[in-house]
Amino acid sequence: MLICNNCSHTEKADDLIRYKLIVKRNCDNCGKEFDAVIPNQKEKTEQITIPCPHCGITRTYKPKNEQYKIGYKTIGKATDPVFGLPLWFQSDIRGDLFWAYNRDHLNEIKSYVSSKLRERQTTTHTTMVERLPNFIKEAKNRQTIIKAIEKLERKTS
Repeated sequence: MLICNNCSHTEKADDLIRYKLIVKRNCDNCGKEFDAVIPNQKEKTEQITIPCPHCGITRTYKPKNEQYKIGYKTIGKATDPVFGLPLWFQSDIRGDLFWAYNRDHLNEIKSYVSSKLRERQTTTHTTMVERLPNFIKEAKNRQTIIKAIEKLERKTS
């Protein structure tokens, strides 16, 4: 669930699901083919009543319900996987995008980057820190990454 602390707006992941109603057929009165598309419906619809665009006669049809998910425009930014909103913890580091989902994720990355000895945790599973991008794991970027993390930590203080 998404809750805005400023305006108290709330959203659930299910709130982002929409349906596009599609009717494609020939009119039973004039015989001409028509397509009707009604986007952005919050629920599936069993029947819709629409007029023929050619002769104007109104009939009830069973539409095809195409499900899709609405999202937010976030060009070039890391986003959360549920709502598609830009992540709060992100920064550009020498042309690479650094991001973390939340404060715990940020602290885990900081702990990994600042450690002098990085031992492999398991032999059968990969951990989150082992799957980090190479620019984060490289020793030459250690101080730059730590400074960026500290700047992101101050952002919420």
